[in-house]
This record gives sequence, C-alpha cells and structure tokens, in this order.
Amino acid sequence: MDQIPALKPAAKNSTLFRMARNFKDLSEREILALAISLEEEDGRVYADFADGLREIYPATAALFDDMGAEESGHRASLIATYRERFGEHIPLIRRQDVKGFVQRRPFWLTRP
Repeated sequence: MDQIPALKPAAKNSTLFRMARNFKDLSEREILALAISLEEEDGRVYADFADGLREIYPATAALFDDMGAEESGHRASLIATYRERFGEHIPLIRRQDVKGFVQRRPFWLTRP
C-alpha cells in the first residue's frame, strides 16, 4: 500500500498564514471576484429585509425585492465579465479576506 507523504509545515510568510490581504495588493481577477461576492451578499441582505417586512409593509418589501433584483443583475454582469477575461472558476473572496475593508454586523441578527 502506498503511503501518503507527510505535509511539510508551511512557512509563516506563506499564503496559508496570511488571513487577509490589503486591497491594493489584490489582482484584477481577485478584485472582480470580490465584487461578485459583494453583489451576492447585498442581494441576499435585500431579500432578507424584504422577507421580514412583507407581512406588515408589503410596499416597502417590494422596494427591497427590486433592489435585490438590481444587485442580481450587477452580479450577472460581473460574472460574465469575469468569465470572458479569466475563465469559469471564480475564487471565493469575501470582505473579511481584505484588510481594512468595511465589516458588517450579521444582518440576520437584526432582521426586521
């Protein structure tokens, strides 16, 4: 039976140990992937607000539905651009992966 080789410990300066990177150090590919992730996040936040408001404030919920649809359109456009320039695989890069990027409280904790 073949043995699986042991993994060598990573150096402290390897990408495994860097938890977040400066925005200025991101490549164009990474910035576009981050933008896609942010559009997805924003669309989901609007959908959560719409869902929480729908029963009592249906007109306001409809506005949030429209905003979510707009974010979805932005996301689709960014994905098309990404695929055209960099191929199918879009790396997962989130706001917490970027130093100094605006952090948000989890919206599900403040659901209307």
